[in-house]
Amino acid sequence: MNPQRSDNTGKTLTDIQLRLAQETDMRWLYESFKRTMQLYIQKTWGWDELLQHHSFHDNLPARSFIIASVAGGDVGALNLREKTDHLWLEMLLVPPEHQGQGIGRHLLEYAQDMARRVNKPLRLSVLKLNPAQEFYRHMGFTAAEEDRWSLRMLWRPPQHGEQ
Repeated sequence: MNPQRSDNTGKTLTDIQLRLAQETDMRWLYESFKRTMQLYIQKTWGWDELLQHHSFHDNLPARSFIIASVAGGDVGALNLREKTDHLWLEMLLVPPEHQGQGIGRHLLEYAQDMARRVNKPLRLSVLKLNPAQEFYRHMGFTAAEEDRWSLRMLWRPPQHGEQ
């Protein structure tokens, strides 16, 4: 990754700092999840606040998130899990006011770099209504399978000699 690359706002991506989430970050993480995903979940299955709150807190511990910060303010997060034969991108969150600034790209490149390091493909699932699937395609992901609601996507680390 070129650390001096800049996004369309002119700030360099080196301004983005990554850190492991702490328990005290759970409120911000859940609120970011709601602000990022509620519309798509609502349109797909309907939003049940109690179910979503409990599911998020029960299945996604703080220590499983990496948080992106700029100038001391949290601007995005990702949850990446290593499986036997792949890395699973459980969640990539960039609240609406921070989208389009290179933060999602920075986080996804971090996940791709981790996949390269362990030489495993990176997989994710995105709701079909979520326009983020175009972002994932732009970042080199391809459709692997789908169901009524979701598209599962795959990115493979380039092999030696590939670009």
